[in-house]
Amino acid sequence: MKKEIFDDFFKPYSENVDQVDLNSSFWKLSDKIILEIIKKEILVNCNKESLIMDAGGGTGRWIVKMAKETDANFVLYDRSEHMLLKAKSNILSADIVDKVKIINGDLNDIVKISDNSIDNVVSIYSPISFIYEPEKAFKEMYRVLKPGGKILIMGHSFYNAIYSKINNYNALSEEIGVLFNQKIVKWAPHVPNLITYSKETMEEGLNKAGFYSEKTYGIPVFVQPGPEDFNPGNEGVSRISKYLDDVNNFNKIFELEMMSNSLPTVANRGMNIFTLATKK
Repeated sequence: MKKEIFDDFFKPYSENVDQVDLNSSFWKLSDKIILEIIKKEILVNCNKESLIMDAGGGTGRWIVKMAKETDANFVLYDRSEHMLLKAKSNILSADIVDKVKIINGDLNDIVKISDNSIDNVVSIYSPISFIYEPEKAFKEMYRVLKPGGKILIMGHSFYNAIYSKINNYNALSEEIGVLFNQKIVKWAPHVPNLITYSKETMEEGLNKAGFYSEKTYGIPVFVQPGPEDFNPGNEGVSRISKYLDDVNNFNKIFELEMMSNSLPTVANRGMNIFTLATKK
């Protein structure tokens, strides 16, 4: 993706992404599901000697969340200078400066990180979908991981994109055809073209890079966001977020999600595809 297109999107995005769940119980639910999976698959085996790379970690909000759950150290790696400027403030406010190294760079060429030096990699809310040569990024993340290290990586869902374009956007047949054949989705004029993934294509990409794919989650699989959930100013509340504002509804849906979202027959329902793999 060209730098000017990338920067045009992420400069304004950096200003509001940390407030995404203020009025949206949909995003609160999504975040809770993601954190639960990270705790179960990655953080459970970490200690103060561990080094976790947040690949495309943006403003560092996920490192702040993870730092509350583990004594591990972190590398925040992101291409956007605007996002990393916000990250410095967030990390300072969370009093974890001594636990986080911030690196500005492209995931296609992670030159500032040595081979076999990272214990685990997480990549949340789909940085890989912004990369038009994902095979390079997969290989680079494989290179920096230690043998036996795990990666937990998220991309926009192919099947959910088709569902959403038909049911929520009533997209024209030409657009649906491009999405189906090229696996590329355009959500809005200000959003760049994004690569979408199914359970199968995400696992295939990781396996080609040398990983062993273990499990794929759909995030989330049973609930769909409303248009208000994507409002950058957090104005308005969607129908689904109002429904999830009820704590009983929220807790029951969370329970059902965690029971079902890694089932092979269910994962492709997810709005995002979240795959766990190990470096052989």
